[in-house]
Order: sequence, then C-alpha cells, then structure tokens
Amino acid sequence: MTGFHSLLADCVDIGLILLDGKGHICLWNRWIEQRTGLEAGHVTGRALAEAFGHPIDPRVALVIRETLDFGWSARLSHALHPMPMPLFPPGSKQDERVKQAIDVIPLDVDGVRHCLLQIRDVTETVRREALLKQQGRQLRNDLQRLSHAQVELQHSEMRFRELARQAPAGLFEADSHARCTFLNERCEQILGRSLPEVADTPWINLLPAGEQARVRDGWQLAVASATRFAEEFAFIRPDDGSRRRMRAEAGPLRDELGRISGFIGTMVDVTEFHERAALNEFRANHDSLTALLNRDRFDRHLCAAIAGAAESGERVAVLFIDLDDFKQINDTHGHQAGDAVLKAIASRLRRILRNEDRVARYGGDEFAVLLNGAHDQQAIDGVIDKIKRVVALPINLGHCHVRICCSVGLAIYPDHGRDPATLLTHSDKSMYSAKRRHSDTR
Repeated sequence: MTGFHSLLADCVDIGLILLDGKGHICLWNRWIEQRTGLEAGHVTGRALAEAFGHPIDPRVALVIRETLDFGWSARLSHALHPMPMPLFPPGSKQDERVKQAIDVIPLDVDGVRHCLLQIRDVTETVRREALLKQQGRQLRNDLQRLSHAQVELQHSEMRFRELARQAPAGLFEADSHARCTFLNERCEQILGRSLPEVADTPWINLLPAGEQARVRDGWQLAVASATRFAEEFAFIRPDDGSRRRMRAEAGPLRDELGRISGFIGTMVDVTEFHERAALNEFRANHDSLTALLNRDRFDRHLCAAIAGAAESGERVAVLFIDLDDFKQINDTHGHQAGDAVLKAIASRLRRILRNEDRVARYGGDEFAVLLNGAHDQQAIDGVIDKIKRVVALPINLGHCHVRICCSVGLAIYPDHGRDPATLLTHSDKSMYSAKRRHSDTR
C-alpha cells in the first residue's frame, strides 16, 4: 500500500486490516495499533495468527478464507460474536477485549483478490443497549411512581402517553366509579373496544353477568380502603365471542386533597397461562397414551377414598386388570397396534364406569379401577363381568381386527386390607389367580 493510502487509513475511526491473497498483512492502521500495542512495521507481511501471537478465532479465519477463495463478503455481528479479535481499549491493562463488529470485504488490488477487515468498537453501543433493556425493566416502576402523584402525572402526560403506547401490557386509567378515562392501544385490543365506546360505562359492566358482582365488590373495597385492586375474571370478546381469562391490577390515584380519584393499572390476557397450567397439571396426573389417571394420581385417590370410607363406614373396591396375551399383539402387529389396543380399552373402561369411579393405566398393559361405595358384591361382580365383556369386543386396527381378554383381581376395603399397599397387593394376587384359572381352562 502507498504512504498516502496508509495515511488515509490512519485517519478513519475504525480498524482496518488488509490481507493479500496469501492471508498476509498489507495494511494495519493506527486504530488497530492503539488497540493491540503492535506497530504496523512489525506485523506487515505476517499472517494474522503470527502477528497476534496465538491462533485466530476459527470464525474469523473461516470468513477470511471464504473471502479470499470465493470473493464472499461477511459480517461478524457483535450480538453473536462479541469479541473475536484480541483488541483492547487504548491504554488499558488488557483485562477485557472491546466489543467488536467486523465486516469482511473482498478487494481487487492490481488484479489480485485481497481481504479487507473493517473493525468497529461497539462497546459503547452494547452498553447503551444494556441500558435500554434495564430501562425497559424499570418501566413498570416508572408507571407506579407516576400513579402515586397525580399532579406529576398531569405535568408528565406526554411522557406517560409514550410509555403507555410502548407498554406490552394493557394500561388503563379509571375514575372511582370504574369509568375509563384512558386506554392504551394494547388495552383496547384486549377489550375489543375503543375508549369512546366505554368512556361513559364502568368497565366492570363489560364482564359476563356472573363476574360483575364479585369484581365490583373488589373495586369498591379498593376505593374505600385506598388499596391496590387485583382481580382475575372471565371476559367474552365482542368481536369473535371467544372466552378469555383476564387479570387486572391497579393502584390508587389521589387528587390534590389526598382523596381517591381513581386508579391506574394494567390489564393482561392470562388465558394461555391458565391453559398451560391446566395442561401441565393434566400431564402430571394422567397417562400420556390413554389419558387415564397415572399410577401416582390413582394412589392418591385411593388414599383419599380409604380415609373417607374409614370415617363413613363405606366400602371401597379396587380392581386390578391385566390384558391376557398382550405381548402377542405387539409381536404380531407392532407396538403401534399395541398402543391402539390400550387406547381402545381405556376408552371402553371410561365409558362403562360411573363418574365417581376412578380408572388408571397402572403400568404397561395393567389398569386399575377404584369403585366408591362398593356395598353390593353382586353389583361389583356385575362391573367385573361388564369389564370383561367390553374388553373382549373386537378392536379395529385398520388392516384387521383383534380380540383380547383380561384377568381381573378384586380387593375390598376393609375386608382385604385397610391401607392402599395391602389392598393393591391383594388385588394384584387376585388378578394373577384369575389369570392362572383362565390359562388352565384354555
């Protein structure tokens, strides 16, 4: 490079490194010298790794090679590769590298492809981004401070409106009678109504009739006691009739005399949160294949039933069901067919049992049934016979039908035990006795 070009390179406020076709340094400007402590005269003609004294970040080496070989441009974003080059703030003790953004550009110099590295110090940019994120987290605190000083709120209205516009939650302001005086865009989207549509009506009147009295009582209590308002409630959107779950929280506003003049707060759609919570609870208590209760949940139901029966003098029956020759179906038709059989059996068991009874997939091809109020042995025998009949019905696998039988064991509280473990052990032994009898008759 000419002296004029080197002079120009030293004038720019970014780092410039020019590599020839062999990857050797042709240009090393003053910006780089200041952040490496290496003078251009000592590194010219050397490879980057040799100049820096240790291997270069593989990502940098790769894009340089692609630029020299194929003429590709590339950018190493500071968000993904914050400090690829060993560059340090001028005059520092080299404790921490500067944050960098690197552009890798192919250049044609005298007919030979060169590679130009443009390096920018984005440390301050990263610091500002972190500061902006921190300010975002402080948004809620800012809004709460604004809500505690109505006079300051009036003087800061434009600032508040901008903060409210950018807030991800629905923001509202209402008087002591719950009539809205402000809704941000998000809150209008949540309610499906604009401010002019609801301005003369308490927002509580927009709720389903069954929710209004409870929420109104909470609002009036917050007004009377000058405390925060916080309620969850059902809401039916006017545009599509969908039923949603909302949560509103608000803090009191005071006039110049210190009296409660209204509330400012947030409104959030928490429908998905409740749906996920319900789904997680269902998954924790049910078998993923059959949607029946799992073993742990069944055992808890059994404990509760025994405790209740001990107080009331009721009898409780536990049935243990095992599918005969189930392995043969898996071996013959595959595990998908076995899963189809288990789901079909589960559906049939749910269909024939009462709502107050409990049925679980206890493990593998074993099912357990809890019969509450088992007073009549004849009725219990009838349930067992019904279970055997529905299990024995043909099951359609798509390409064929299969049949399967089951063995059922029975244990009754308090006749066969007074605790869950004893009852389950007895029903399990009873089931295996039934299985042996069934095997002997075949």
